[in-house]
Amino acid sequence: MVKSTVRFPESVVGEIESLVESGQFESKSEFYRFSTDYVLNQVLDEYEPETIDYEDIRAEVMPQADRELGVDADADHPPFFDSVAFVRKLALRGNFSDAEDFIDHQYVPGDRHAVVLEELLRLYREEATPPPREAAPNREPRAAPDEPQR
Repeated sequence: MVKSTVRFPESVVGEIESLVESGQFESKSEFYRFSTDYVLNQVLDEYEPETIDYEDIRAEVMPQADRELGVDADADHPPFFDSVAFVRKLALRGNFSDAEDFIDHQYVPGDRHAVVLEELLRLYREEATPPPREAAPNREPRAAPDEPQR
């Protein structure tokens, strides 16, 4: 194997060390190798991970629902990306209350997907709401042109 030196912030190294201490990884090196293989495997179609026991580590460290974005096998709600598309469609049509109802009925409060959908809805609502106009300074009303001034 080729040795490569990479610098990380102390906080990152601290988190990695805590994963090693908790037993999720055998060593920091295993974490770094697995992480690199995982990202390369996600980004490159033809990449084959070389980390020993890669699939076992992946299954242990990353539960299935977390690995497949938008798919939550244990959930009683639609796939996340389907929900994003539906909320977006409602928001673009100005049906903000329908979008809120959808989120409230499909997700429990605090669900990570609900939080993201609510934030998405907030952004669409802000975009659709014109900014408040500044109030004109207090002036005495002008008299109509045909009325005599006092």
